Amino acid sequence: MADPDLLRRARCLHRTPERVQDERFTQQSDFFDPKDIVQVKYELLRRCKVEGHDVASICLEFGFSRTTYYKVQQAFFYGGLPALMGQPRGRLKPIKVTDVVRGYLIAEKGRNPKLSAREMVGAIKERYHVQLSERMIQYVWQRFGVLKKTRPNGDRSF
Repeated sequence: MADPDLLRRARCLHRTPERVQDERFTQQSDFFDPKDIVQVKYELLRRCKVEGHDVASICLEFGFSRTTYYKVQQAFFYGGLPALMGQPRGRLKPIKVTDVVRGYLIAEKGRNPKLSAREMVGAIKERYHVQLSERMIQYVWQRFGVLKKTRPNGDRSF
C-alpha cells in the first residue's frame, strides 16, 4: 500500500476509496490499493477489456458510473497511463483579467487614486466587454501595490 501523502502529491489519490467494492481491492493485499486511482481505473478497464466482464457490473464493483468508465477508456486510449492520473482542480488563473485589462486597471488607479472599484466595473465593461466584480478589481490593485489592504476599522497600516 502506498503512502497517501505520496499519492496526493502525485495526483493519484482516490478521493473515495471506500466505493471500491471489488474483492481484489477489499482483501488485505500488498498489491491492490483502493487509494491509488490510477491502479483502480486501470483495473476497471482491464476487467472489461481482457476478462470480458460487462461494463455495468464492473462499474458497480469499482464505484464508478458507466459514463465515467467511457471517459476513462477514452482518456487511456488517447493518453495512456498518465491520462488516468487526477487533474489539478480549479482554474490556474483568472480568465477575465487579461494582461491588457490588468494594465488598464493599474494605470487608471495610478492616474486617479480616489477611483473606486465600483466606478471601474462600468468602465471595464464598456471598454473591454468584460464583467469583473468590485472584489476582483480590488484584488488586482492590492496584488500590484496600487491599493493597500485595509483593516475593518479603516486602518491602512498592514
